[in-house]
Amino acid sequence: MPQTGDGATFPDTLWAEVNATASGDNTVITGVSGRRIRVTAITFTCSAAAQIAFKSGASTTRINPMSFAANGGMDTQRLPPNYFLETNTGDAFVMNLDGTYNVRGSCNYVLVS
Repeated sequence: MPQTGDGATFPDTLWAEVNATASGDNTVITGVSGRRIRVTAITFTCSAAAQIAFKSGASTTRINPMSFAANGGMDTQRLPPNYFLETNTGDAFVMNLDGTYNVRGSCNYVLVS
């Protein structure tokens, strides 16, 4: 793990592609047993007007549906200790779409205990 100047360590930043196209749940990052996914940055665009919710696994909504215009999207960059969202232990990071359209982009994340 990388270290700060005072010797503290922080988790390696990982990258995932956002490629959601189906109505309903779309897994962006597969869950890891015993770990939580902390999304630190996300960038994406939508091919059509959309409502997107962000979830921890199949059942826990972390961010209620947000509306996006056609060809709209989001670009958020946060660094620990601030972050976009965190999943429950072992859960996937999921985007839930209200229809069938393309959502493309990328996200950065860390795995935490």
